[in-house]
Amino acid sequence: MGWALVVLVCATAPLIGRLILMVDKDVGLRLVDVRGVLADVSVAALSLALVGGLVSVRRFWARIAALVVLLALVIVSFAMFEFVSLFDSLYALSHSGYLADSTFLGGSVRHLQHPILFVVMIVGAVIAVALAQTPAGRGWWSGLGVVFAASVLGQVVLPISHEHDEWRQRHALQANLSVLRVSTASSTARTLSGDVREVFRSDLDGERWVGPLDGRPNVILVMIEAASGVYLPSIAAAASVQSDTTMRKLDALAKDHILFTHVVAHQRQTNRGEYAVLCGDYPKLVTDQSKMTEQVYGNARRCLPSLFKDAGYVTAYIQSAPLGFMLKDQFMQKAGFDELIGDPWFRKSYARTDWGVDDKAFFEQALPRILELHRAEQPFFATLLTVGTHHPYTFPESVARGGVSSREARAFSWADEAVDEFLAQLKQDGVLRDTVVIVTSDESAGTSQASNPSERLLSQSWSFALVMLPEVEVKRIDALHGHVDLALSVADLLGMEAHAKTFIGRSMFRRYDTPRRLFGGNTYARKVIMWEPTGGAVYCDEGFRACTRAVSKGPFGPVTDVETPSARTRMLVEEVARLTRSGRPDMTGSPRMALLSEERVRVPAEDGKKLILGGQYLRVPAGTVVRVDFDLEVLGDPTATVDLHQDVFMDGYLVFERKGIRLDGGDRWRLSYSFGAPAASDHLVVQLYARTIAGQATELRFHQSSLSMTRETVRSKEPTIIRDVIEGP
Repeated sequence: MGWALVVLVCATAPLIGRLILMVDKDVGLRLVDVRGVLADVSVAALSLALVGGLVSVRRFWARIAALVVLLALVIVSFAMFEFVSLFDSLYALSHSGYLADSTFLGGSVRHLQHPILFVVMIVGAVIAVALAQTPAGRGWWSGLGVVFAASVLGQVVLPISHEHDEWRQRHALQANLSVLRVSTASSTARTLSGDVREVFRSDLDGERWVGPLDGRPNVILVMIEAASGVYLPSIAAAASVQSDTTMRKLDALAKDHILFTHVVAHQRQTNRGEYAVLCGDYPKLVTDQSKMTEQVYGNARRCLPSLFKDAGYVTAYIQSAPLGFMLKDQFMQKAGFDELIGDPWFRKSYARTDWGVDDKAFFEQALPRILELHRAEQPFFATLLTVGTHHPYTFPESVARGGVSSREARAFSWADEAVDEFLAQLKQDGVLRDTVVIVTSDESAGTSQASNPSERLLSQSWSFALVMLPEVEVKRIDALHGHVDLALSVADLLGMEAHAKTFIGRSMFRRYDTPRRLFGGNTYARKVIMWEPTGGAVYCDEGFRACTRAVSKGPFGPVTDVETPSARTRMLVEEVARLTRSGRPDMTGSPRMALLSEERVRVPAEDGKKLILGGQYLRVPAGTVVRVDFDLEVLGDPTATVDLHQDVFMDGYLVFERKGIRLDGGDRWRLSYSFGAPAASDHLVVQLYARTIAGQATELRFHQSSLSMTRETVRSKEPTIIRDVIEGP
């Protein structure tokens, strides 16, 4: 009986975790899963042979060694299950270093998803080894050899597929063999786990060079859309790089304050960059549904606005773009902002696009609200995001070219003037006497004047940070920092660091003895990048099949040479990229998600076609039915008429469209439909546009705007209209 129990434990330890994962994630059985089962069988057979050999020795130490082997199989198999559940990637031996971390122990190890099953397997392993007798007969060993050989042969016949997750095709022990080989050959004594742990920790070990500030100063955070450090002429000149796009006034202002010249923008796209800045966490470094989107329908991470709110600050988020785009109306509320101001709030403009008003009009109209916040009794934290430097670039066509021809350069020149005037007005009105101002970007557009592709790629992660303190300090910091550092840095500057332990990175207001690695991604180029402490950078494609080391004079160039990095370096980049994935499940296990939090939206006639919502970029698993529901009515002037256009795209392809829907004042439109997703999609976008075609303006009242996903058998992706009704007043 004892040996039969050993066989049962060896067989079920890896297979039961795989079965639970497939059920939990609702993945359909594919050929790759057969390969995964064969991988489990080969590991189980090898473990069984090792346990059997040790039991045959008939010594106490051998029996203990057999127990260690069996327990290791159970623990590693469950670790693989737990890790895949969280991160969708295989557990690696490098993660065992986290067992020495009290935070990890308290936050992860004590919260197993199936603790009873784990305990049963552990107890079963102990009893099995205690009762096990030597397996009798040569035939038993021959049979085990045949099983092992057949499972290995099956894995050779069924090659690894890069189209499916690795956990479905391999066992964690197999995935770690390459790590073990590299670690053995490496001359360094540091383990991969130590390197990884450094990336994700909150590091306040440096020596302060400023702060904590007295009192409770206000904080204004300004993010200039897509601005790059290379746009500040003094930074570009010092780095020996060029850019036709410049922000000369901001550069001149920086000479009188604190300027961080080399700041990594960790991803392209605003929702990824803003997340890193506000939440002190890496965005996903590979192309995937953004963490900002996931926090809308899941549990939200504690972000900087929440820290300020808990400290008694009033918090406000101001942007000129529609708040419904990228679900910011909901994310920013979860992040801790009390007040959200978006596109409808800005009536005046020198130029306007679907993204909103130009940057000068934005700052001019945001200023009165900032002054109101400043006059109030409570301190405030305000975040402002511009949009005029986003394609198609918003500025009056009458703006002088100033020697530049590109629309991008002219847009940044207009933004440069706008932010300079805004900051000057804040100073004139006395706001800067008790306010910290930070000017940075959400992402970086980089420079098109790079001398080679490597340099161009790196420039697209190059941001900066200008910091203005109530008691003016002049300093230029050339050390490499990242947007991920900003939340921790602001908390540290204001003496709130004890409440900022969830933020990772280093404080920009401390000196550190040693440099560190920083990481970034470029979802447009499909690259993952690591900046090395010794200088230069390593970048890999998102499949991590090809990596390149850029040898450069600075973090972002100029690049003088390229070479192939070591296998260990490639694995480190891949490991960090995988750990930046939140592991949050898709929406199929979540309640219905609102597409818009605003109940009423004003649509002025002069705005033309107005984007009400869009840019969700949701992940849709294969075998999912998506349902969309709208219920809206037109308020206000009964003679007003609005033209509505609603559509859905998956991976760039039109799935559903209703256009030319005209509603008069008092009319109500109810629209519900569903469609299937036979194949997985990474980019589901639901959009609604409105245009007032009669009257001065219309106001839309949303009774419902929601989306849900359910797992069902999907045979077609053709949409099914559930309801499409227009009712009069």
